Amino acid sequence: MSDKKVIVIGAGIVGLSTAYFLHQKGIEVTVIDNTDGNDNCSFGNAGYVSPSHIIPLASPGIISQGLKWMLNPESPFYIKPRLNRDLIRWGLLFKKAATQARVRASAKVLNALTVQSQKLYEEILKEESIEAGYNKPGLLMVCKTEAALHHEAELVKMAQSFGLDAEMLTREETEKMEPEVEYNTVGSVYFGCDGWMTPHLFMQEFKQRLISAGIDIRFNTTLKEILHNGSKVDRLITSEGELVADDYVLTAGAWTPLLMKQLKVDIPLQAGKGYSIVLPKPVVIPKMPSILVEGSIATTPMMHGLRFAGTMEIAGTQLDVNQRRVQGIIKGVKDFMPQFRDEDFSKVEPWAGLRPCTPDGLPYIGRTQRYKNLLVGTGHAMLGWTLGPITGQMLAEDIAGETPSIESPLLAVERYA
Repeated sequence: MSDKKVIVIGAGIVGLSTAYFLHQKGIEVTVIDNTDGNDNCSFGNAGYVSPSHIIPLASPGIISQGLKWMLNPESPFYIKPRLNRDLIRWGLLFKKAATQARVRASAKVLNALTVQSQKLYEEILKEESIEAGYNKPGLLMVCKTEAALHHEAELVKMAQSFGLDAEMLTREETEKMEPEVEYNTVGSVYFGCDGWMTPHLFMQEFKQRLISAGIDIRFNTTLKEILHNGSKVDRLITSEGELVADDYVLTAGAWTPLLMKQLKVDIPLQAGKGYSIVLPKPVVIPKMPSILVEGSIATTPMMHGLRFAGTMEIAGTQLDVNQRRVQGIIKGVKDFMPQFRDEDFSKVEPWAGLRPCTPDGLPYIGRTQRYKNLLVGTGHAMLGWTLGPITGQMLAEDIAGETPSIESPLLAVERYA
C-alpha cells in the first residue's frame, strides 16, 4: 500500500478510470466533481468502443467540408463566429494539423490507444461484473453516395494495415447484415473490431463499484481555486474546504483549460457540443450500431432504446440546446432510414454534452512540465468514451512511477506551449 495521496478532478469516464487503476495500485485517491455525478458527457454519448476510429478530427478536406456545412443551420458541424483569441489560435493550429503526414502519425497513436482501451473495458466488465449491454462485434458505416463509399474505402485500407477487422459491403450485403432495417444506401463498411454498450448504465455501476471499494468520490463539490508553490500544486480550495494531495489529476473535460489558466498553463482546446436523442420504442431496432456517414449521425441500439447522436457545435461551454441542430439529426435519420417518421420523434427530450477537442484531434495525456505533481487527461473529442480506460491506466502508471503503457510526444500536455 502506497502512502501517496492523489486527487482527481472530474468524475467522467476518464476520472473514474484513473481512480480505478490508482486504487488497484494501492494508492489513496479522492475524486471531486461539481455535479451530482448523474449526467456528464460520459452518459449521453453513442457508447462506442471503437478501434476503427483512427482518423483524427483534424484531417485533409475537413476544413473545406466544414465551411460548406457552416452555411446550413442544420448541418453536422458549426463554429459560432466570434472574436476570441483562444478560438482563433485553435483554428490556426487545427488547419496546420490537417495534413496527410500528421494523420498517418496520429493514426498509429490512436490505433494503439483504442485497441488497448477496448481490452481494458472488457477486463473491467468481467472483473467487476458490470452489465451494461456490451456487444461485439459490429459497426456499420452506412453510405448514401458512391463518393462517400469511395472515401470510406481508404479508411478500410488503413484499418486493415493495422490488422483491424474491416471490409467493404455492397448494398445487398448490408441488407443481409441488417435485414429489418431499410437503409437508403449504396453500400457500407463493416468494422468487426468495434463494440458498444449503454454508457449511463456502465457509469452507474462503475461508480458504485469504486465507492464500494472505498474510493472517496465527492459530488457537488466545486473547485474554486488551485493554489501552487513554485513548481508544484500546493492545495485545492473547494466548496467543501481545502484538499491536499501529493499528485493532482485534471480530467475535467471541456472545462480543463479554464482551470489550467489559473496556473498559467495554456492548452488549446475547444468545447464541441454534441446532441443525442433516445427512442424507447422505435419502429425498428438495428442489430448493431451504425454511422450514417454523410449525415455524421451515430445510431446505437441500447438497453433502453435506440439512440441517435451527432453534431459538432463549437460555440463555448454553454449547454443550451440548439433545436435546429437536433432537427438536423432527425432529418438525417429519416433520410437514411425511411422507416422513421416525424411522429416517432415528437416526444423526445434532447440531451447535450461537451466534447473537449484539441486542434490536432489527439488527447492530452500525462504530466505537465511546469508543475511536477499535476497530470492531465482530456481532449479526446469524439473518442472520450472509447479512450477512458486507457487514459486512466496511463495516468495511474505515471503516478506510480511506472512506464506508461503507451508513450508518444503527440500526446504531450504542453505540446503547443
